[in-house]
Amino acid sequence: MQRFAGTHNTVIRLCTEIPEKLGLTPAMLKPLIENDTLESAIKKKRLFIIDHSILRNCPTIKETVVCSPIALFYRRNDNKIVPIAIQLFQDKAHDNPVFLPSDPKYTWILAKMWFNNADTCVHQANTHLGYTHIVMEGFEVSINRNLSKAHPMFKIMAPHFMYLMTINYLALDILLGEGQFMNTVVSVGTEGAYELIRRYRTKWRLNVEGTLPADLKERGVDSTDVVPDYPFRDDSLLTYNAILQYVTDYVHLYYPSDKELSEDNETQNWRADLERPIHDGGLGILGVEGVDGRFTSREQPIQVVTSIIYTCSAGHAAANFKQYDEYAYPMNYPSMLCGKPPSDRGSRSEVDVIQTIQPRLNHYQVMTILKVLSDHSFGNQLVDFDQRYIYDPKAMHIVKKFRADLCKIHRKIQKRNMEREIPYDYMDPLVIPNSINILVL
Repeated sequence: MQRFAGTHNTVIRLCTEIPEKLGLTPAMLKPLIENDTLESAIKKKRLFIIDHSILRNCPTIKETVVCSPIALFYRRNDNKIVPIAIQLFQDKAHDNPVFLPSDPKYTWILAKMWFNNADTCVHQANTHLGYTHIVMEGFEVSINRNLSKAHPMFKIMAPHFMYLMTINYLALDILLGEGQFMNTVVSVGTEGAYELIRRYRTKWRLNVEGTLPADLKERGVDSTDVVPDYPFRDDSLLTYNAILQYVTDYVHLYYPSDKELSEDNETQNWRADLERPIHDGGLGILGVEGVDGRFTSREQPIQVVTSIIYTCSAGHAAANFKQYDEYAYPMNYPSMLCGKPPSDRGSRSEVDVIQTIQPRLNHYQVMTILKVLSDHSFGNQLVDFDQRYIYDPKAMHIVKKFRADLCKIHRKIQKRNMEREIPYDYMDPLVIPNSINILVL
């Protein structure tokens, strides 16, 4: 369930073919996929994959190794999805074997630890820092330089940027500064984190990776037939759809038709700014809905604004608030490991595992920082705005309806959690903050 109800739920995808670079044979997998063959498992949509090729040759802290692994997962007959193969680096080689659950106990544990270490680096650099905190700060700058404070589109987005610039300013020094968190206890360090953000920028699209339903569909995991138990997906979609309805009602209030939208110079200037290349002073965002740099239908700003509000609230909450739960136990989700990853499938001991864990004082730093970041330290819950911008009675009616919808979602998630083997309350709208707010030490 770590891939579906953890702190990094947005990377696993349906496997439609075995990559050529994965040194795996059908015979190796046969004992691990029940009565399936490799071909039938793919056809039945029971195989899943995570490929962290983005980590290939990524800078790291001195004398630290980070893998660029590939992992396969299988949905068993009981619908549990479990890891069945891990290759720690991208290219086939005699010293880069595919590790299996049938390997010696501690060898398999080490393979999973090195995989998860790589996953933490992508989580910290891209999923959390890069594509909630940093990219959303760009959107905040853009609305401030293109939309007046009295503009309806400014008013609906502004509450969800509360504290963001201040938090980012402080966090960049406290968390990414020399000798600080990222540079001492995360394998890729600050240089590697920024490199990962740069690499992902060429792939991240607002209307796919930045839009929850499209991202789930693109990864092939949107259906309960494919992934029956996916708490993050099931709960976050409730809030996403409520935000979508809220934004739709609001945009339709101020733009009765596409004509009014096309004549709104402020909104159109904002749209152009989002897509304009960075070297021309824009954000350079890929996948912004519209045609020729303009919004041509109301559905386009609805999609953009919905994705912004979702990312600043529920999207960040999903990536941030479960960090302590995942990272605190060093074998579960290690931010850094010592030594070198295993290069053969031979037997390892418990001592080998313990020696791989980073020093105790370093891990205390991980626990301390992530405990603070995981706390709901300040800021109001979703739509209980810290600062009120909307006063129009008709718009306030839309806000009131949104609040009522979120209360219904809260009750639905509470009921789900009573029936779940492990409760998942991180997407409960009554605990999701309005904005990307964390307590910075």
